[in-house]
Amino acid sequence: MEKAKKPHLVFIYLTIFLNIVGFGMVFPLLPFYAQHFHASDTTVGLLASSFAIAQFILSPIWGRLSDRFGRKPIIQIGLLGMGLSFMLFGFAQSLTLLFIARILQGAFSAASISVAQAYVADVTSKEDRVKGMGNLGASLAAGFIFGPALGGILSSINLSFPFFISAILTFINFLFVQFFLPESLSKKAEKMMIKEGFLNFKHMYLGLKGELGSFFILVFLWSFALTNNEVAVPLFGSEHLNLNASGIGIFFSAMGLMSAFMQAFLIYKITKLFGEHKTAVLGLTVMAIGLFLIPFALNSLTLVMFMVVMALGSSMSRPTIASLVSKETKEGQGTTMGIFSSFESLGRVFGPMIGGWMFSTFGFHSPFTSSAVLILITLIFVVQIKGFFRN
Repeated sequence: MEKAKKPHLVFIYLTIFLNIVGFGMVFPLLPFYAQHFHASDTTVGLLASSFAIAQFILSPIWGRLSDRFGRKPIIQIGLLGMGLSFMLFGFAQSLTLLFIARILQGAFSAASISVAQAYVADVTSKEDRVKGMGNLGASLAAGFIFGPALGGILSSINLSFPFFISAILTFINFLFVQFFLPESLSKKAEKMMIKEGFLNFKHMYLGLKGELGSFFILVFLWSFALTNNEVAVPLFGSEHLNLNASGIGIFFSAMGLMSAFMQAFLIYKITKLFGEHKTAVLGLTVMAIGLFLIPFALNSLTLVMFMVVMALGSSMSRPTIASLVSKETKEGQGTTMGIFSSFESLGRVFGPMIGGWMFSTFGFHSPFTSSAVLILITLIFVVQIKGFFRN
């Protein structure tokens, strides 16, 4: 039985890898592309947040749809929509069209990422869940190894060119899913529970009060800090270290390399040694340290070193938290991982928005320092007050 499941995971990892290569090519260019339309730092943050707002709204809906109709068709819908939205972004001639395209990217990417997590949960045992989530995270990270570097290089041809290449990769990925990715869901839900709340606020509120509340708080923080950094680093690098889009793309690729290595080869061993709860706390602590150090970088070498430290902690945190959520849920995997993705997306809403605003209002140190302090204070609360290690 186990041998029959392994190819399924290989296919879903490759699917997500190709998806993130396309997304990663675009990501480090976003601030520069928006500034081409004379957008302020705050507007850049809002542009990045618009992606997450759409993810936040639609992640639980995609999760429920995948419980009802299967994982594969929802992943395909997401890929097709992303490809079209990348093309719209490349053709955009105004800031308004950039926002529309970015919202569509977030809406359709919510289908692939959250449902991919449910797919992994479908075909792994509880014992192998953290390894499966770690490999999924490694696929995401590997996409960021190649994506940002390619995006930086291709942007030297034309600033819009990487968006069209991203669209082509996404359409190829769609065909790959059609022909090679098998369906993972053996028993589909009988009906769609829309009445429980379109935006899933009720489930999120109940989730915070329930046994999974600590996990949802932590993944929100992880996402907030990471996306805060993703907006602030390009702004910091371009304004204070005179880095161009190509250089920043290479730096994010270095982060992706560290994350891929950690999640593919080390995360399983670390969780075996310390346990999943302690690994999540350790990872978030290391991530906070890296964030705190980044604005003290005096040159490109120290910047990439501090970014790698942050990536090391980040890659220890998310797959471990995702594994714990999928193990302890009493709901459907698609529904639960959709809620999980909603908290993650909520962090992606506020991270870039607040990061861009703080960068322009309080100085370049503020986005990084505030994220680090927020993580550490909340960790103390979760561990001491919520009894995280006793969950």
